[in-house]
Amino acid sequence: MKKRISLLLILLFGIFLSSCGGKPSPSTTITSNTTSVDDSKLNFTGVTFDSESFVYDGNPHILSEVSGAPENTTISYSGRNNYVDVGVYEASATLSKNGYNDLTLTATLTITKATLSGYEYESKTVTYDGLDHINDIQLIGVLPEGSTVKETVKNSNNEIVTSAIEVGSYTYTCEITNKNYNAITLRATLDIKAKKKDMPVFISSDGTIYFANGLHESFLYSLNSSEELKLLDYSSPKEFNKYNSSSALFISGSVLLNSVKEISNGETNILYTDSNISDFVKYNSSIYYYSCNSLNKEKSGIYKVDATDTANEPIVTKIFEGKTDNLSIYENHLYFTNGNDKNYIYKLNLSSNQTTLVLQEKVHEYTISNNKLYCTVNGTLNDYIGYVDLSSSSTTTTKLTNASGEYLIVKNGYLYYNYTDLFSYVDSSYKGVWRISTSGGEPEHIIATENINGFDVESSASIVYIDTIDLHLYRYNVTTKTKTDLLNGFVAPEVTPMNTGGNAISLGTKTYYLNMYAGKTLYVYDELTKKNSQLTSNKVADFYIYNNIMYFNQVTMLTNNDLYSINLKTGGEAEKISSNDIRNMVSDGTYIYATHYNWAGLAGGISRMKLDGSEYVKFSNIDGAKNFTIKDNKLYYINCATGQDNGNIEFMSISDITSLTEGLKGTVLSSNIKNVKQFAFDGNNIFYIYNGTIDNSVRRTDFTSLAEGTKIASSKTNPSEILLHGDYVYYYSYAATAASSAGFYKVSKTATQDGTQELILGYNSTYYGSSLVISSSGYLYFLNYIPKLLLGDAHFYQLDLSSKNVVKIY
Repeated sequence: MKKRISLLLILLFGIFLSSCGGKPSPSTTITSNTTSVDDSKLNFTGVTFDSESFVYDGNPHILSEVSGAPENTTISYSGRNNYVDVGVYEASATLSKNGYNDLTLTATLTITKATLSGYEYESKTVTYDGLDHINDIQLIGVLPEGSTVKETVKNSNNEIVTSAIEVGSYTYTCEITNKNYNAITLRATLDIKAKKKDMPVFISSDGTIYFANGLHESFLYSLNSSEELKLLDYSSPKEFNKYNSSSALFISGSVLLNSVKEISNGETNILYTDSNISDFVKYNSSIYYYSCNSLNKEKSGIYKVDATDTANEPIVTKIFEGKTDNLSIYENHLYFTNGNDKNYIYKLNLSSNQTTLVLQEKVHEYTISNNKLYCTVNGTLNDYIGYVDLSSSSTTTTKLTNASGEYLIVKNGYLYYNYTDLFSYVDSSYKGVWRISTSGGEPEHIIATENINGFDVESSASIVYIDTIDLHLYRYNVTTKTKTDLLNGFVAPEVTPMNTGGNAISLGTKTYYLNMYAGKTLYVYDELTKKNSQLTSNKVADFYIYNNIMYFNQVTMLTNNDLYSINLKTGGEAEKISSNDIRNMVSDGTYIYATHYNWAGLAGGISRMKLDGSEYVKFSNIDGAKNFTIKDNKLYYINCATGQDNGNIEFMSISDITSLTEGLKGTVLSSNIKNVKQFAFDGNNIFYIYNGTIDNSVRRTDFTSLAEGTKIASSKTNPSEILLHGDYVYYYSYAATAASSAGFYKVSKTATQDGTQELILGYNSTYYGSSLVISSSGYLYFLNYIPKLLLGDAHFYQLDLSSKNVVKIY
């Protein structure tokens, strides 16, 4: 009991001393590791072992040593080490000295998380270009070692995406975590804006609206006063010529060619086709003018087309040399912007072909009305819209407004224009459709939007325009400032187009095909981008690829078919090489052999010409020839009787064909090989479809025996087409008596009998194959249609030969 009282007195004495300035640090914890205190010894006083706190900085930290200890004190530490990472670290210090009771002190080293800073994660806005912009937004800054970044991208539907290609808004969330830092979340937005397209609008004098329908491949549509919507043409108008309000005259653009077309009685007529038509104007029903801005300088200029003689090709004459645009005819003069002279406006006298300078200013576009030429000028000091009085000799402009306008339209005493970025940046609040009185005054902002793809004036109270974002056609009421969606509820028509069959050719990872849902125009599908592109705006009768040169036969003027060529490897412009209508082409490297078609579009013999279209000769009168193949200096083909789908294989010696050859007849390959619907050579072997009354089979024979050959697929078989690829013969079979067995098959080239064929894909009342082709990637493409049977939806499909997965391409 006396010992406990003594200890209590010692502690109270210590507290008293502390109150007199000898207390330990508040961060010091005293722990005695002795079970008793020896009254004969002193206690340590005034000693501290302080706890400390640091913010993580990547450097090692350690608690400070005990301070205030008497001299010759032995101090033993436990847990007092260097620490770098965030955490709470306990340490102890034991003090020993002769004549003193031992003392244990504890302290804590705390390292807290630092704050991440100095990073950029900025929002961006880009214009749609078909490319993936998922990586356009990047985290910029150096991350500490050991950091983890988690980035999430969501589209406007709040769905997580891994690509950002299509128009819309994409929300980015970036979470950065690190054990030594407070986690941070950064956010950014990627806006992909719709690319402004050539999507013109034209309202004719009868109130019919003609426009590029962005909800259906930008094809040409009309909307009459009864709100009847009609698909007119499977081409995209890039410009309407508005100088004749009674008819719609437009330029249809495509990758390979441009055509000028005119709507008459609700039908589209092709007036002229060339590889590059920048602008076009009609002088009368048979005289046209067009400007060409070609990559080839020598081709650029203004051309006169005289189509007076409808029985022959039009006479085309170049009347001006160099790059030009913006054609219009006014009082027997052809006005144009002259690219040879800074886009100044010139006029050409159509009688004398003499040119005269009209305006010595750089002009973007213009329109002529009532003796005045209204134009957008890229002036030296600023951009503006003004006019030139054509009734005077003045070549200076009268300024109407300081604006850079496009789609200039004069109607109802006003000049209408779309104020947008042409030569310099325009604040978005000023963008949109404006009008100004032709007699002057202040301009009026009618539609405040930067999203105008094209417009026309319906009346002083109504504007019709196409919106850049949703591509809908709107009618805007100027008085009430409200708009009506004229395409509300529109769904692109899905009616299976009747057709006589297509064509498809694969070259690497690209497959070229005729699109039945686009008027049998030529398309290409790229496996790498998974994109379809329309290559022609007119119907293509046939095409063929040889040595990276594509030859294609398309309608170019009224009902005329011409043959064009283009180098698929180097690109450039398509070149017209022949006015002859030829199909079923094949080449031996020097000549192209093909079926000659007459003016009525009927097969009328066999022809030959050089690869550049020269030395054309119709050397045979055989009308039903098809399936041309060249082997050992002989031209092989199937001679089908009129209206028949099969016949005998015949051949002609190429050496017998000259520039003077006429009426050449063929030789039957073998009387044993008959009723041939299609054939293909493979070395010495001949594979063919036997198209009999009862027996329809795939057969193999050879040039040595020329026998009927072996039936390698016959049971429940009615092949519509065969394709040789690798070690197999691929074919599609549809036998009406065995429809459940219909589908895509393959059979080994070396098969010795029927029954070894393998079903790749059953038809399932869905798939009907023709125009078969296999790409280098192992995909089989086909037109889902059998013309003779009128079966299938006529879409173009891709069949993965490995997974058997089917994808609709178009």
